[in-house]
Amino acid sequence: MFFLIVQAVIAIMAVLFLLYTLLEARSVRNANKNQAVHFITMSSSSASDIAEWPMVSVLLPVYNEKRIVHKIIDAACALQYPRERLEILLLDDSTDETYELAEKRVARYHAKGVPIRHARREKRIGYKAGNLRFGLTLACGDFIAIFDADCLPPADFLLKVMPCFADDRVGFLQTGIEHVNRNATFLTRFQAMEAGHKEDVTSGLSREGLMASLTGTSCVWRRSCIEAIGGISTATITEDVDMGYAAQLENWKYVWLRDVTSKAEFPESMAAFRVQRQRWARGLIQNAARHVRQMFATSMPLLARLYALSLMFSSLLLAAFFCVLLLCLPVGLLFRPGLFFHVCCTLFLGAAIIWAWYNTANGSQGASFIRRLGSAFGYVIMHFPLSLYYFSAAVQVAAGIDGSFHRTPKGCGRQKIRHPAINRRLVWLEAFSLCYGLASFSVGLWDENYWISLYSGLASSGFSLTLFFSWSDHRKRFQPGSVLITGATGALGSALALEYAAPGMQLVLLGRRQGVLEDLAVRCQAKGADVQTHALDLRKTDELRRWISACCAEHTPDLIIANAGLNTNIGPHGKGEPFTDVRSLVEVNLLSVMALVDGALPALRKRGGGQLAIVSSLAAYYGLPATPTYCATKAGLKAYGTSLRGWLRSEHIRVSVILPGYVSSPMCAAMPGPKPFLWQPERAARRIRRGLALDRARISFPFPLNLGIWGLSLLPACLAMPIARMFGYDR
Repeated sequence: MFFLIVQAVIAIMAVLFLLYTLLEARSVRNANKNQAVHFITMSSSSASDIAEWPMVSVLLPVYNEKRIVHKIIDAACALQYPRERLEILLLDDSTDETYELAEKRVARYHAKGVPIRHARREKRIGYKAGNLRFGLTLACGDFIAIFDADCLPPADFLLKVMPCFADDRVGFLQTGIEHVNRNATFLTRFQAMEAGHKEDVTSGLSREGLMASLTGTSCVWRRSCIEAIGGISTATITEDVDMGYAAQLENWKYVWLRDVTSKAEFPESMAAFRVQRQRWARGLIQNAARHVRQMFATSMPLLARLYALSLMFSSLLLAAFFCVLLLCLPVGLLFRPGLFFHVCCTLFLGAAIIWAWYNTANGSQGASFIRRLGSAFGYVIMHFPLSLYYFSAAVQVAAGIDGSFHRTPKGCGRQKIRHPAINRRLVWLEAFSLCYGLASFSVGLWDENYWISLYSGLASSGFSLTLFFSWSDHRKRFQPGSVLITGATGALGSALALEYAAPGMQLVLLGRRQGVLEDLAVRCQAKGADVQTHALDLRKTDELRRWISACCAEHTPDLIIANAGLNTNIGPHGKGEPFTDVRSLVEVNLLSVMALVDGALPALRKRGGGQLAIVSSLAAYYGLPATPTYCATKAGLKAYGTSLRGWLRSEHIRVSVILPGYVSSPMCAAMPGPKPFLWQPERAARRIRRGLALDRARISFPFPLNLGIWGLSLLPACLAMPIARMFGYDR
């Protein structure tokens, strides 16, 4: 009897999965990607004909987004729209320093005449949905634009989309989202494939006016539509899906504009991805339960109803994949499958092949067959951990467990941060599922039941992958989202800036030569970084302290690299160093670093952590006769950085001392004496970045020179000095 039930479950799943796959494939084939472009062109051309632009309220719900809140404020304030018809509301639920950072930035824009307000409710009830409900009570607009903290709209966003509401039946619209880190890791590439497939499906659905699931950011709602569906409900943790279902079931039309794109980021860490997907799953299942009765009560053609059902219950279908895995072991141990079982499994496999091929089509265009096959394999196995998250969410919803809303950390890359308890529970479930899958795989091979071995083997591969990602993320000690570099106009400083420049990275570059800084900023911006420059003479230590304090008050960098340095020598005839040069060396090489740390330390302490990198030199180990002041300042930096590390470690402020050898630069070329093991600045920058990511106390290179100079420092002077002269280090 049990085996008959198992076969029935697999047969039903195979049929439903095949139906779901065929419906999605039909939507992808029907997707007309030029439709959105054509619609935008029509809308843009008709924008000049609008006699009076409607009032638009832009809502920006944020919660503890200190790393990126400045970006969404800047993007919203840059929106091109008649000022008298626009208002921007920053809805701030933050409990950390985000509120102070946002308040200062909002005040600055408000002083320039930008219609922006900073609002905060008394109690954080209802999470994001509750925050949006609060925003609606303040908003004056007939249309409501919503952007999450990590979603940055283009300046012409409103000018392009608002003409779409000329049709009074259009209740809301959704635009595309360009994820700037789509190629950062395997995990982001997987999410990019998912997102690309979802956009293809949505394009096909919107073309036929069929029910679609849209996201809650980079969208605009007609206020009367929100009021008609009863406002924004806090009964579900995915209020965007809830609103979309309710509006479509009340016969409001939607517009999908794929080619108007806002910029956002995928979660890069496995923990952030895991928590986000489990939360989405809970919300999707909640919304299916909330709206399925209304869907059946609404009159619609059979095809439209099939699409609505597949949309609402795709989460449960994915959760059922994990149920099948749980059935593999008892089936393998207790039963001998017959023809019907093999037919059902073949049908299921065929549906999976079609589904994987269509899902990966968007992200594999132009790729070879082998590469596309590999993408499809990776895509399939990643859905087994997803099925676990959806299964756990279904159990949670069915049991009536009201789980918390866990925000997805933004702007953190893969760095190690605190995650909610649900992440640890899911990791343990993944480990259990891996062991269970391997046991099922072994039983299937022993019993020659190769369908069970295939299915459990794929599942085990998926769980192995996600557990590996978690382990890899755990080893990633520190990946900054913002970096401040002094001496950025030098060879090593420029190389460090270019090494860290990447989409989403915020760079603050400090140097003496404004022209060189501007050229470097352009090169870093071309790599996707957000760059600020400041020209300053570091000998003016009081001015430096004031500047770094003001900079950190606005936004505290995750990593501060004190790289600036000067050099002088005793001259070709050994006359000695001019005292003015000695003073400048001490001020720039040593005192400016101390001033920088003194100005930044209060902000780092207030935030609860950060990283300081102090560039010393291998010359700190042994004083070279030709450059006594340079060696003295670098030895001072080495001792200073070591002391700081011991002092500040308990406050989660990491301090690393960088001890490079000879790095190709004009300053290095001007130094007297031989320059063995000369490194190019790009190579040095890569080594420094790796060492800082691993929180090394000392980052020294190259190894042979490091070993030699360190060895000299251990020898008595009567031996060390002759050896140094033998290698050419003499006056």
